Amino acid sequence: MHRTRYGLAALLLVLAGAAAEASGGALEIVEPWLNEPPPGRPVAAVYMELRNRGAEPVAVVGARADVAASAAVHGHRVDAGMMQMYAVDRLEVPAGGSVVLRPGGYHLMLGEVRGTPARGALLPFCLRLDGGEEVCAEAQVRKFGE
Repeated sequence: MHRTRYGLAALLLVLAGAAAEASGGALEIVEPWLNEPPPGRPVAAVYMELRNRGAEPVAVVGARADVAASAAVHGHRVDAGMMQMYAVDRLEVPAGGSVVLRPGGYHLMLGEVRGTPARGALLPFCLRLDGGEEVCAEAQVRKFGE
């Protein structure tokens, strides 16, 4: 009887963990990285792919990184022949689709980065989704051009 009860309890814990993982959200952060910034440079851009495994669109509406005073999704556009960066209040990832954040396009901009992230280091960050949920990951610092 005790074995059955403990076995059932273990099964319920496994199922609860699987349910929590499944309800953890549809957004997946894939291979986040950033270029090793030059010493003294207070900003850094993080790149990644955002994959939506769900049946509904998912929107990123904010971000945070403990190593920076600010974090926000930004984009680039050409205005009067000049490349300009702008803040993106809402970045929608379509149902079953993906959005790639890459140099010259969307990126996670970190402002007032504390210290100089060294090659190979991992920088933790979180993206806030519409509805308040956060999805977190660690971006690997790469040598420029790697």
